[in-house]
Amino acid sequence: IQLGREGNVLVITVVERPSVASIEIEGNKAISTEDLMKGLKQSGLAEGEIFQRATLEGVRNELQRQYVAQGRYSATVDTEVVSQPRNRVGLKVKINEGTVAAIQHINVVGNTVFPEDDLTDLFELKTTNWLSFFKNDDKYAREKLSGDLERLRSYYLDRGYINMDIASTQVSITPDKKHVYITVNVTEGEKYTVRDVKLSGDLKVPEDQ
Repeated sequence: IQLGREGNVLVITVVERPSVASIEIEGNKAISTEDLMKGLKQSGLAEGEIFQRATLEGVRNELQRQYVAQGRYSATVDTEVVSQPRNRVGLKVKINEGTVAAIQHINVVGNTVFPEDDLTDLFELKTTNWLSFFKNDDKYAREKLSGDLERLRSYYLDRGYINMDIASTQVSITPDKKHVYITVNVTEGEKYTVRDVKLSGDLKVPEDQ
């Protein structure tokens, strides 16, 4: 909307937003084109819809976050808006997925009861080794790390450390974005043991059995 004045007359000029004529996506493999198109449509970007640049930028940022969650820290997402006749635009999304960052080291800090090797053996994520080529288990993913932290917590709980706490987790990325270092800070707390068990109620067998 533009405001102007012609003499004593206020002139309001309304410029209609362009509509989306086409959407092209290239460079994606880890996320299918079908899933990307669904995400764009849910965000309001689809053929025939009114184009809003802020929406496109929001989608680009969200897509970048999705790749980071997969451990693809070097991924880039670029967008291009091409003007077309009849107040329409074509959208181009160019993706460079990069590579998944490999895990260089997993460090557990604060443990005094259990050796670090025993704790890191619980993890699905592994540091790079000669089997990584076959198992692909050295590729960092945020979802896998969350599962590993739950396994670590359960390991302590099953052994009586009910106040065990994962104080913090740091994921550090090398400058070339190809490797990550994971540090897990734990507070073990005291070990609790079951001293006695008593049964009550209408028992069909003697309590001592």
